[in-house]
Amino acid sequence: MSFLDQWLDPSRRFERTYADQIARRYRFMLWPLARVDLARDWIEPRGLRAALTHNARLVITGAPGAGKTTALAYLAMANARGQDRHARVPIFLAARELQSQVLPRIPDLPRGLNLSDALAVQCPRIYFPTVFKARRALVLIDDADALTPEQLNIWQKDFADATIIATARAALPGFTEFALPGLRDSDIEIFARRMENPHAFIAALKNVPRALTANPFTLTMLTRVWREGEPAPTRRADLFASYAQLVLGGQDDVAKALETLALAIQNGRAGSNELLSKSRGLLRAAKNRTAEFVHELWQAYFAGRALRNNAEQTVVFERMADARWEDALLFYAGLGDASAFTDSAHARGDVYFAGRILAHAREARADLRDAVTQELVRRVWDGDARAVRVLSEMNSDAAVDGFAAKLKDKDPAVRTRAAEILGQLQLDRGIEYLLPQLRDVNADVRDQVVAALGCSRTDRVIEPLLVALRGDARVGHVDTRLRIAAARALGAVGSDRAVPALLVDLQVGEPEVRAVAADALKQITSPLMSKPLQALSQSEDELTRQYATEILALVNGKG
Repeated sequence: MSFLDQWLDPSRRFERTYADQIARRYRFMLWPLARVDLARDWIEPRGLRAALTHNARLVITGAPGAGKTTALAYLAMANARGQDRHARVPIFLAARELQSQVLPRIPDLPRGLNLSDALAVQCPRIYFPTVFKARRALVLIDDADALTPEQLNIWQKDFADATIIATARAALPGFTEFALPGLRDSDIEIFARRMENPHAFIAALKNVPRALTANPFTLTMLTRVWREGEPAPTRRADLFASYAQLVLGGQDDVAKALETLALAIQNGRAGSNELLSKSRGLLRAAKNRTAEFVHELWQAYFAGRALRNNAEQTVVFERMADARWEDALLFYAGLGDASAFTDSAHARGDVYFAGRILAHAREARADLRDAVTQELVRRVWDGDARAVRVLSEMNSDAAVDGFAAKLKDKDPAVRTRAAEILGQLQLDRGIEYLLPQLRDVNADVRDQVVAALGCSRTDRVIEPLLVALRGDARVGHVDTRLRIAAARALGAVGSDRAVPALLVDLQVGEPEVRAVAADALKQITSPLMSKPLQALSQSEDELTRQYATEILALVNGKG
């Protein structure tokens, strides 16, 4: 088709205009006091590219602020920028805006996508049906857990010919889960490079829990607070308080009004738009002349403030059974003494929420902290994954030290289990105990220690893992089995620093190590691989050529 024919083709004209609108709409994430340019600032989560390549139904999961919506926005923008006629066409649907409405079907998409009237008129009736039939549709569903299972099933059937990427807090039936891994040291360094004094900022984060630095939302807030000369807060409620002060200055009346509005929305009422012009970016316009907070955590924060300032404790305790209030109640805990709140949750038998309250509490009794920690530790040892997440959020030194003591047990099964748990907790304190166990006399323990190091978010583990991969005797007994474990762990870490060593093993390692090295490189997918992989794709060795070609396709986004 000639350029003139393409220009005269109504579908091609519409697609160019539509793609341009999508690219502009999702390029920037708006923040109070700032905006993030995804084309420049987005940090690709480790392993996401491989997950996208191998799954036509993928749900990206994570806690609020983990970057779920940002990842979808980036995918929408990046695919809209594709110049190829066969590039995928992004279709972004916000489930929370549709949960009470009839879901848009393929012929109704111009309306369901909230296109401008002028653009909707330009859309040929056959455009979206043709895109789906050609398997070019990339359906992006934000907050898919806001839909009922029946609604989600309708969409899965209707969009059977499309790739569907959704976001949710937890796994969804029919989708492969990709849990966002959180930011690690190398990612934080990328954030810091945008600042005038990156080394000082990184040093200021030394005592900040990973719960804040591994979360893109809170890390972005930390950068702004620190830029203003404030010390880096070590608790989420303090961080939000500092940022809100920067946004609102001394406007106490606006802050009070935002508290009232947040509480009203939490209670299921529509938010008035009267504060929109005074909110300094904390609110955005919604449907039917209402307003909503720009992020659910801002709503939770101001609701938590309202509860702390105005509500009786019994009113707060009554909301513990309602999952919609969870973050607001955690902010409530972070704004004062949470002893009675913790005691109430524990007395009701909810040790998980009691632990989360303690993780966020400004103050709490030591005996309560000890009792809850001990119960969670018991549950973790018995294989309770939820208890692991809560202990990690608590950043509990006592829990880490207790599990670390079991690394000295005579029974290798006990040592193996302790190493596994320390890896699952992902707390930097555990690294100090794990590193010496690389010399454990038992192969199962050594393998588990290496796997645990691969779960860490600190780059301090990279050199020990490279030592194990090279077969250096400094880690004790070295064999193919340990080298395989090290290659797998380096893939989980996802650092560019592992690429040279993995490329060597891709070519000359034992057959088992070569395969795992290839898988690890597929997880890393660094642009630094391109030139060496191009050379290896011309290798005389057939297996090397195959591995290099597969990895290169992922690096170039064509896998």
